Amino acid sequence: MLISVTHRADGTRPARIMIIDDHEISREACRALLRTEGMDVVSDVAAGEQAIAAAAALRPDVAIVDVSPAASAGFDMVQRLRALPDPPAVVLTSSADPAEFGARLDGHSFVAKACLCAQAISNSAGQAAGHRRR
Repeated sequence: MLISVTHRADGTRPARIMIIDDHEISREACRALLRTEGMDVVSDVAAGEQAIAAAAALRPDVAIVDVSPAASAGFDMVQRLRALPDPPAVVLTSSADPAEFGARLDGHSFVAKACLCAQAISNSAGQAAGHRRR
C-alpha cells in the first residue's frame, strides 16, 4: 500500500486516487500512468479487507475498482466501498469488453483499462460522484 501527498504549484490538490485490482502489474501500470499525468495515487491494493481498511483510513476521492464479467468480487467491493461513512466515487475498470457485463454495469461509471488516463478518470469520477452514498 502506497501513501502520498501531492500539492500543485497553485496550492490545489489533485484528486486522491485509490486503485483496487488483484493484479499487481495492472496496479503498477495504472499508478505510474496516473501519477505521470499529475494524479495523486494514495493507495493501490488487491481487493479484500485490506482495500476496505485502506479506503476507510485514507478516504480517497476516487476508487478505481477492477471488475470481471465472470466474477462478482469487484461488484461486491463497490457495495462495501459505498457503505463507508465517507465513500469515494467509484470508477469500474476492466480489460473485458463492456458488452460482456450486460446490465451489470448499469448505474456504474466505467472506463476500459485500455482507456485509463487522468482525463477519463476525472470525467468518470464526476459521474460516479452522483452514485455516492451520502
